[in-house]
Amino acid sequence: MVDLSLRQALIADPQARSAKLAQAVAADPQLQQLQRQLLLDQVRIMQALTLDVPDTLAVKLLRQQMQLTQKTQTRRFTGAIALAASIAFVAGLTLNWFNYGFPDMTLGQHALAHVYHEAPYMDQMLAPQPLIQVNAKLASFGAELTDWSQSIVYSNFCDFRGTRSLHLVMQTEQGLATVFVVPADNQLKFEHNFSDGTYRGRSVALKNADLVVVSENEQDLQQLPAKLQQQLKFI
Repeated sequence: MVDLSLRQALIADPQARSAKLAQAVAADPQLQQLQRQLLLDQVRIMQALTLDVPDTLAVKLLRQQMQLTQKTQTRRFTGAIALAASIAFVAGLTLNWFNYGFPDMTLGQHALAHVYHEAPYMDQMLAPQPLIQVNAKLASFGAELTDWSQSIVYSNFCDFRGTRSLHLVMQTEQGLATVFVVPADNQLKFEHNFSDGTYRGRSVALKNADLVVVSENEQDLQQLPAKLQQQLKFI
């Protein structure tokens, strides 16, 4: 049974920013399930408040939603848990569309959709992530970053069409780059290179996972995939 104090700490901080809490989450499936639900509640509320019902390509509409949100959202998101019950139905439809509404979506398209989907509130969530905390999350995939010096400013679990994955944001000399660690048994069609009008991406197929790097800067795509291949070890 999950310690009540850990549950309360996770409810207060679904991002599990403290190393102690992150390690507890990584070691406890019940806490992991609670964290996923809390984070999904946040996404559902944000989407229910800001996203119109889509009728065209997922990535383009998510980009439009991001632009609308940036214009209309002037206050930080608060009270996610308290509001969740009242809008769960509408938000559930939105999230279900995001994950399953386009059955032919590729790995790259899904990664781009994630980036646009979370962009409206990502700035509020960026904070230095100690490597020990990142590795606590990677441990649930049997992986570890060794000798990693790149600054990581976001680390959390996400859903790639039903496959529990890890979403990282790294500070580079060029700006910010997004990295997804997606278990190899995901159901999305692999796509090595992809892009749209704003972002470019590159995927690397490893034995245990697909690595997906998304950035506005070509230099990030030249450097990060190779560096991750060398320093992301599967145990």
